[in-house]
Amino acid sequence: MSYFVGAMTTLIVFFAATKFVMSTNTIKKNTGIIYRQSHIHEIVRPILPLIESYQEPKVIKRQSRNHENKINVKVLIVNDIAYWIKDNAFYMAPMNGFFIDKDQATIVDTMGMDKVELDKMLFIMDELRKDTE
Repeated sequence: MSYFVGAMTTLIVFFAATKFVMSTNTIKKNTGIIYRQSHIHEIVRPILPLIESYQEPKVIKRQSRNHENKINVKVLIVNDIAYWIKDNAFYMAPMNGFFIDKDQATIVDTMGMDKVELDKMLFIMDELRKDTE
């Protein structure tokens, strides 16, 4: 019988405490999730690509780079033929192993080329002039 009285007292105290807590409005009602732009950005940021990776790096003009461009010649090798620009002329020469055969160097004649060859030469010329501007 003493267990029954203890159990009933515990239930009465539990229900009284519940009514007291509910009457003081200490429990907030859930009004929903508030979406903010900054919150959504924090959630999505790990899957966003880096914007800097799509931008080309800026070439800073320096005296050392200008000097290097004056004394060195940029060479592009395509299908064992080396191409370079020197003194505003577009040269080509065959490769002799790992070296350029300078004795057979000739100026590229673009007047007799068809469209495919001309497009290839324009691509090579653009690649050679890319970093020197």
